[in-house]
Amino acid sequence: MGDVILPAGALAELRRAIEEVSAESGVRALREAGRRLAGDAEIAIAERGGGPLPALTLGTFWAELSRYFDEAGWGRIEHEQLNEGVGAVVAIDWAEADPTEGRSAPGCHISTGLLAELLTRAVGQPMAVMEVDCRSQGDAACRFLFGSPTTLLLVHKRLAQAGSLEDALASF
Repeated sequence: MGDVILPAGALAELRRAIEEVSAESGVRALREAGRRLAGDAEIAIAERGGGPLPALTLGTFWAELSRYFDEAGWGRIEHEQLNEGVGAVVAIDWAEADPTEGRSAPGCHISTGLLAELLTRAVGQPMAVMEVDCRSQGDAACRFLFGSPTTLLLVHKRLAQAGSLEDALASF
């Protein structure tokens, strides 16, 4: 099946419409939709990278993932390794975010599911993704943390207590 080209704002509009029906189940549905999109992305990245995701070097994986998102219209990404167990994907001009929205919480749920599934496929074990900054809530970029589900759960709890990402990651 071929690609469908939608305006970048369609992702934010889709999210808003689904959240209006039910915020909590809507978020789960959007994340699941993101996970289901991973198959096509995986094929494109593997073809350009020269092999299956687990066989790609880290440099090749991140370069091809960035290229895929940029060419597909999602936006540009950068990878940051924050510590041994937690990394970040920084999305500078991310299509799912709407900088005019003024949300009180991050809202790139499709991206969260898509990144979690792609990273799980790349490393061969479950990976969790948590958006901590979002252009829809006025941040300069969308920032997604990733790591094992256990590690990210601890980061989430410490972030709620510590207030800053640096403090939450300091104990790892």
